[in-house]
Amino acid sequence: MNNPNENQHFVSTVLLKRFKISGNALQCYQVQAGNWISKNPDKACASPGYNQLMFSGQTEAENKLEAEFSAVESRLPKLFKALEAAATRPTTELAEEIYNDLCKYCAFLKLVAPHAKPGAVAAFLFQLNWELERQEKSLLRDLQIPEETIIAWSNECKLGKRVIIESDNALQLLYRFQFNRLFQFNVADLKAAHWTIFNSSIELPISDVGVVPIGFSDLRVNAYLLPLSPNLLLRGLFYFDREKRSTTRNIKSRLLTKEEAELFFDCICSSAVTEIVCSGVNADVPKAIQRAKSNGIKFHKITNPKEVLTAGLKSTNVDYLFKVVSVDEYKRVVYSFMQPAD
Repeated sequence: MNNPNENQHFVSTVLLKRFKISGNALQCYQVQAGNWISKNPDKACASPGYNQLMFSGQTEAENKLEAEFSAVESRLPKLFKALEAAATRPTTELAEEIYNDLCKYCAFLKLVAPHAKPGAVAAFLFQLNWELERQEKSLLRDLQIPEETIIAWSNECKLGKRVIIESDNALQLLYRFQFNRLFQFNVADLKAAHWTIFNSSIELPISDVGVVPIGFSDLRVNAYLLPLSPNLLLRGLFYFDREKRSTTRNIKSRLLTKEEAELFFDCICSSAVTEIVCSGVNADVPKAIQRAKSNGIKFHKITNPKEVLTAGLKSTNVDYLFKVVSVDEYKRVVYSFMQPAD
């Protein structure tokens, strides 16, 4: 459909349906309110106009991202069937088409999750100023910043200043900009990941972030968790060291231990921004959030979750507007979108 302000998901309906018991609604734990709400899959993990861009003075929404996401989602039944089969064998080599769809879908979920919007702003501003300090020009080139402006900004950075963006609705603007810049890089990284599909004796929920990212800087690896159903969990491991990366389309399968399942359960619950989706009301969900905090499992905090969900409904400047500010003002702007876990 892709009509203006239509309901758009950041976790696919076809995936959410896999957590639904026939004849019953999904049970969604509301993280901020601390209560449970019954929802159908078409209402969970979604918000009006979530992926669209509404430019100032225009009445029609730009919905290119949503159309591209829908194209990948249309192939999910085939992908999930292949993954279910892989869960019954020690090792499976996925067909190239299936493997590509797996990596594209996980990249989509990773880059459209609620935390990806404020994360896009923070990453954009960090890279912009990093390039100005080090005379790099990857992002600056993509933005088509004039050379004289780059020189002026670089001189300001040498004096301890920083550059921020002032465009109206920068949250949605940079979310879409960063998606276009980073999607193919994320797909390439995920193709080089080591994949395992776990069978779990403990029923798992799914977080509204879809793919749960967990970084292990000491081990130089990023882990990505994606529940596929209450008893199936997909995990990808992307190693920073090139020699450790996968060069095959293989996916392994094994049974989670009780301790592993409980740890993954806590990670999934702790990652949620607004809601955690379950097959039924699970009294252990709020406890899992507290356990995760006690065990040092933390995620960056979104300063204003409601703004993240409604940003697509607001008008956005076509032009990128910037301003040179102090370091304190720079930090204030970044923290107005996202804050460190601590």
